Amino acid sequence: MYNVQNLRVLSQIFSPPMFQKIVRENNTLLFERQTTKYFNASSYETNLDIIKSLYKTLQQQYRCEYVYKNNLVQSLIKEHSLKTTLILNELKISASKADLVMLNGSVRIFEIKTELDDFSKLSKQLADYQKFADEVNIVTDKKCRKIKKVEYENTSIGIIVLDTKNKLQTIKEASSNTALFEFDTIFKILRKQEYLDLVADNFGYIPDVPNTLIFRACYELLACIDIIVFQKQVLNKLKKRKLHKPDLLKSSNTPRELKHICNTLDFNEQEYHKLYNFLATERVCTNRI
Repeated sequence: MYNVQNLRVLSQIFSPPMFQKIVRENNTLLFERQTTKYFNASSYETNLDIIKSLYKTLQQQYRCEYVYKNNLVQSLIKEHSLKTTLILNELKISASKADLVMLNGSVRIFEIKTELDDFSKLSKQLADYQKFADEVNIVTDKKCRKIKKVEYENTSIGIIVLDTKNKLQTIKEASSNTALFEFDTIFKILRKQEYLDLVADNFGYIPDVPNTLIFRACYELLACIDIIVFQKQVLNKLKKRKLHKPDLLKSSNTPRELKHICNTLDFNEQEYHKLYNFLATERVCTNRI
């Protein structure tokens, strides 16, 4: 058993910034230091062995947000084709950031609240997401399921539980939020080129105004479109932020423990091979910290 402080440090290994360093900066020093100091790394032959064992430890002893996100991503990419589905991490929607957003024929948001989390901001977060998403789900642990099911019984919010065997169970289905859509929130999700494209698609031209006025001009034009139609157009525009190598994300060569990280960082083929080389690297026994 590891103490909570050590587990908190070790959980930070499963993060996009850590693998950004490892894959894109060829910098493994922090990974080596943390697994040497806080985990019995010398017991394992390769970095992949360490990753697998550490992930299992977190699933059993410290179910942090990454464990939830990674289970969700594994489930979603197994159920859906990545040719028609995109999963976005930490998408800013109004004043909140949605943990995971799945885009295919509709927008589905998953807000994760682990047994380690504070629930104080949850109501505000859900209200923000309902301004854009067709369906909104809370993903939580078994202890919270009854409370949340009662609290959200007469709402459109869905509830999904990560059970003690680390399996996802839907205990309340989400329903449609279309009546709550808000133009301002949806528009501000778009990047500049995306809203310029939508103006051109809908009106056949882009306003001939100074650059300082283009945002307002596009905003006012697109605000004339039916909100349901506009949300679908934004959904389809966001889906064009495609993954570089969906086949490698799904591949068995990419460890299931790292699916969420690889989806978030959107590695290209060369980067996936750098990752595989890192995972296959044998760990040299050392007392260096």
